[in-house]
Amino acid sequence: MEYGIICLLPPIIAIILALKTKQTLPSLFIAVWVGATIIKGWNPIAGFAAIISDYMIPSIASEYNAGLLVLVTMAGGFAYMLKITGAAESFALLVTKTINTQKKGQIITSLSAFIFCYTEPCLILGTIMRPITDKVKVSRAKLAYILDSLGCNLASFSPISSYGPFIAGLIATELAAAGMEANEWGLYIQMFPFNIYSLFAMIAVFLVAVFGFNIGSMYNEEKRSAETGEVLPEGLEPLVPEEDVVFPENYTLHLTNFIVPMAALFITIFATIFITGDIGANGVRGAFINGNITLAITMGFLIGSIAAGIVGTATKLFSVTAGFNGFIQGMTNLISVPFILIMAWSMGSVTSTMGVGAYLANVVQNYLTGGLVPAIVFLFGAAISFATGSSWGVWSIMMPIAFPMAIAFDLPLAYVIGAVISGGMFGDQCSPISDTTVLSSTGASCNHILHVSTQLPYGLTIGASAFIAYLFGGLTHLYYPSIAVMAVLVVVLLTAETKLTRAKYGDNK
Repeated sequence: MEYGIICLLPPIIAIILALKTKQTLPSLFIAVWVGATIIKGWNPIAGFAAIISDYMIPSIASEYNAGLLVLVTMAGGFAYMLKITGAAESFALLVTKTINTQKKGQIITSLSAFIFCYTEPCLILGTIMRPITDKVKVSRAKLAYILDSLGCNLASFSPISSYGPFIAGLIATELAAAGMEANEWGLYIQMFPFNIYSLFAMIAVFLVAVFGFNIGSMYNEEKRSAETGEVLPEGLEPLVPEEDVVFPENYTLHLTNFIVPMAALFITIFATIFITGDIGANGVRGAFINGNITLAITMGFLIGSIAAGIVGTATKLFSVTAGFNGFIQGMTNLISVPFILIMAWSMGSVTSTMGVGAYLANVVQNYLTGGLVPAIVFLFGAAISFATGSSWGVWSIMMPIAFPMAIAFDLPLAYVIGAVISGGMFGDQCSPISDTTVLSSTGASCNHILHVSTQLPYGLTIGASAFIAYLFGGLTHLYYPSIAVMAVLVVVLLTAETKLTRAKYGDNK
């Protein structure tokens, strides 16, 4: 059935309600209900029943989604075990002896993301670095921004993550359809410098950290946090509830409390990847490409939690029963996140059924002419990704459109592929209904809507610069110089926006 422009109604409702009410789960539920009602012939009762039968349950049935739900739940248990054993606290006490300013805290957090380049660092990095950034008064909104910008964007450059093989697979499909014998991995690597949104979204994180480019409402978050130590605004709850842990008076925190569970985490992750990826037959790189990353991280969280429990009981911090109950408590604390993810996936199913991607892609095809191809592909890819909360879905839709157009207009394939990947990343990072946005809020223990609203000015700045850069590259055929154009635009815009923000709030520094 053709829904036309009405197909945009559910995602628009979800986004407006989420930003207006600051309540993610009810907003998604209502939007899915509206979409299901339309699909069921405008019958609200049938639509309400379909929320569970047609969308929530099938979204859980997906192997990848089910695995992610278990991963997120285990992450809650692991994070809580690090908390009650003082693991993160002991690491923070050591690190903050030298990492003792907001700037240093942001830089070390950003650099640490590259340790987790084989997967998205949103959850793991947030769990480890949150006590450190709290101590040096980095706001939770800034931490969530760092996690989000260095999460999926970094993964899109990693051939040993789930992102790399997926992108290479899409490229291989289009090469076969075009009868070309080029190597898909070669094209994937060539795409790197032209994935300019992702590239400069990551570079911007370091610019923001070093030069203090706090724009929009992020300025208030960082200012309040620096002056008062309150990393979240009063009355605004984080996505995951927090509890203070009080250690016995005679108990001394040791770095062992941190090293043992973290060693268990990493050893388990890599061992699982090497086993499931058959390192003997495929080698190290092949093991990462073929290994089960989701299983590896889930097992890492579980074994890491067990190791933390052993440390806690061995040092007489708590009993075996208390340690087990702590792990369960941590999973319970995170219960809202799986439901938000389920509703986000349900929204994706609704938009897919209503043909949001096909509708917007059809609009794109009408304007794909010559030098406008990269910019239009990027822009509409971002629109689809923002509306659906999915970058992978956008790549699957846009790659079959953009690839033949690049061949027809004799444009560099790597450049157009970069525009496709960048568009998906831009919309996904800015969308409040994206699972990676939710995971970043979770990892930072930040209020979800606060994260979305404070990150948006940065996303729009990088996104607008990327659109202009792709427009410049497509029209002039100066593809590598368009990267320089992007760099200039990002620096100039961030500098100007910072000055305007400070002037607005009476800060003349």
